[in-house]
Amino acid sequence: MPLQRPRHLLSCAVLGAALLLSACGFQLRGTATEDIPLQELRLSVQDEYGQIHRALRESLINHGVRVTDSARYHLQLQEADSRRSLGNASRGGPIERELRSELTYVISNRDGRLLLGPETLTAQRSYGADRNNVTGNTEEEQLLRNEMHQELIRQLVLRLSRVSPAVLEAREQALDGSGQPAPTR
Repeated sequence: MPLQRPRHLLSCAVLGAALLLSACGFQLRGTATEDIPLQELRLSVQDEYGQIHRALRESLINHGVRVTDSARYHLQLQEADSRRSLGNASRGGPIERELRSELTYVISNRDGRLLLGPETLTAQRSYGADRNNVTGNTEEEQLLRNEMHQELIRQLVLRLSRVSPAVLEAREQALDGSGQPAPTR
């Protein structure tokens, strides 16, 4: 029975610390819950089985957005990943590499008329690649790519939290009146 008491005290201390941190507004990076005013969206991505599509779809659903093909507004995404060497290694040392991921998005209406965008979000990282450790380099690059894709999704969710149906409706009306898209902010 003596072992139960310290474990119970530790649980209470952890719970108390969590309550104190949440009471002062502390949040872990990437856990903020921005509301997305759009209640439903149609989602199109180049790779429907890719990480960005799955993670974004899940994030939209978690933010209360219904993802459906019959939605009034269509979110279209185009992904681009690149890698470049930042310099040559001397004497077999590590080569500095830069990874870059871009996510370009547009929002259109059911008729395919552009209402918002195109806008490109970017994430980049660099790492030292060891010529003698191809497997380690591949794993490092994949981890960094996953991190960058998550960052792009956070950026996109933040942008979508600032887009209201009223803004999109006003752009639709401006298109109907002039035949040209309304200027983006």
